[in-house]
Amino acid sequence: MRTMYHKKRSLLQFLFPVLILSFFCTQAQEKTTESILSDFVESYKTDPMAHSVYFGIKVGDEWWHVRSERTQEAYKVGKNKQYTFHNYGPHQVTLHQGKPETPTWYFDFAGKEVLDNLYSGKWTAATASAKSFGTDQVGLNIRSMDGFSIGVREDALGYEVMEHFWKTGIVEITRFARDGSLPTHGVDHVGLYTMKDKRIGWFSIGPEQAANAERGLDKGQVPNLIIITKGKGKAELGDEVIELKPGMSVFVPPYVRHVIYNPYAEPMEGIVVLFGDNIDFAEGKSYMDFLEEQHDFYKHYDLNARN
Repeated sequence: MRTMYHKKRSLLQFLFPVLILSFFCTQAQEKTTESILSDFVESYKTDPMAHSVYFGIKVGDEWWHVRSERTQEAYKVGKNKQYTFHNYGPHQVTLHQGKPETPTWYFDFAGKEVLDNLYSGKWTAATASAKSFGTDQVGLNIRSMDGFSIGVREDALGYEVMEHFWKTGIVEITRFARDGSLPTHGVDHVGLYTMKDKRIGWFSIGPEQAANAERGLDKGQVPNLIIITKGKGKAELGDEVIELKPGMSVFVPPYVRHVIYNPYAEPMEGIVVLFGDNIDFAEGKSYMDFLEEQHDFYKHYDLNARN
């Protein structure tokens, strides 16, 4: 009898924490849209990367909007007080139910499941929004309301808000693996960080998979930096074919054909950095034009800083 009792007690000791964990997981899954959005708002209040911004949120057929005013305070440091540092926050960030009162841009969620996956950390917003082509159907889009047109400024602002609003915690931790990825450009992808001028992602190319094999994806207007961390594969770079192995990086300039594929039995993994957004250079201005304008900005900034 004592042996049976001890076995039952051991079983209960094992089951109890499992049941508690299951309960809290169920509770997390049952959080309402409002409570999830409120948690994101509370986190954004203390984010050093928060913007002064007004935007909408549409989850299925349900509308919300957010108004944010950044708080920052400058202070002098250094032996001669020659440098300026800043304190950020707490910012004034408020959540309101309903459509934005003034037309603006908004985050469009395909459904609450996408929001739940962002809240649980299964996906990043950059992962849920990644497209191969502009017409692709994805879980999260940035759109403009009727009467509002998204320009380059709003596009850049939207990416930065997307990266920081849809995460909790000041230090943002992204876990990348195939089970937390979504397909784009022919590979499994996790968005690590996205801004207008840089897009950083983790990729996994499974056996017989290929990146950029479709026509129109094999070359672009912006440079790519590809870093191999695991597995091996091959790359068609212009007219050259090279073997890819861990510990290698490949910098691909604009308009150079690049198709990455894996003819081996194990997945090949790595990091990709895109220096900009292809669409910004599709209507006249080149990436090198952009760099020259950036150099002019640095020149004027340097002159103003000295005066």
